Amino acid sequence: MSKTPDPLWDPDLQGDEVLQRLTSALGAYRYAPRQGDAWSARPAAVPHRRRRRWVLAGAAALCTCVMGLVVWMPWRLQWQENRHWSIAPHTVYSPAALDVGSTLTTEAGQAATVKVARIGRMEVLPRTRIRLLDTRTGHHRLELVSGRVRARIWAPPGYFAITAGASETIDLGCEFEMERDRQGNGSIHVTSGWIMHRVKGQETLVPAGSTMTFTAERGGVPFATTASAEFRATVQQLDRAMSQDMRLPDIEQLVANQAMASDSFALLSLLTRYPELASGPIYPKLAALLKQPVDVGHRAAWSRGGVHAMNLWWEQMPRPPKAWWLNWRDAFG
Repeated sequence: MSKTPDPLWDPDLQGDEVLQRLTSALGAYRYAPRQGDAWSARPAAVPHRRRRRWVLAGAAALCTCVMGLVVWMPWRLQWQENRHWSIAPHTVYSPAALDVGSTLTTEAGQAATVKVARIGRMEVLPRTRIRLLDTRTGHHRLELVSGRVRARIWAPPGYFAITAGASETIDLGCEFEMERDRQGNGSIHVTSGWIMHRVKGQETLVPAGSTMTFTAERGGVPFATTASAEFRATVQQLDRAMSQDMRLPDIEQLVANQAMASDSFALLSLLTRYPELASGPIYPKLAALLKQPVDVGHRAAWSRGGVHAMNLWWEQMPRPPKAWWLNWRDAFG
């Protein structure tokens, strides 16, 4: 680079006639900072009024969303009594609607999607027969005669239920799959939220990520989908024995030995169904899995069937059944 002074880079030097003429013509656009000002890389501050306009606009948008939700939610939950459910057929053989008292049957290779009022959808898989029993605001009941259905519901607990013989599967705001054969045996797999299975006075809660089998007479113990086959078989053996008023201490110890962290809910269900098991090895095993102390008073209260003692540990379960609204993604299924 030349060290010769250049008027293009040094404004104190006088340039030739052409440069002087250009300098004079462009001088009106020259930036001249005020005395004492320094260059800064910070962006210009947003004027106070502009900031306030953005805040007001955001508040207005939030209020609009809240008002929309206030209007949309009651509309979604309301339903005229005995109004039919619409059907989106996968084949041309499905009817356009399902009326109260009517039956929908799918053959091999056929399927249909039923809109459950406005609170969700249910996929009716091949070789399935269902019957609509009742429908009105807050109460929608369907019978699964045989086959397999997949329901996705977003509504308060108890709005939707599926009967299967003497049993009833009550939706607590969730997504689940249910199947049943003609003899009344079946299974339920919950992928979101919770369901309650009720049969002949026996009530069983099943959370997301769990599967429960049932017969025409009773429901089984819910297992995590990751539970080992050995653990399932041992728990089922203990469940059958306890239902016949038989204590099997060796099997109780085997259940405790086989249980993993993901099996906590199965142990909790066992102790709730048979409180007397709290006097055995399953109670301290569950306490260790839930990181709870083995309290003598709490254990004795549980053994006596104390509801308060049981609730203390049930509250350790993530996202309890009453929090159905947290599964908001199911509203758009």
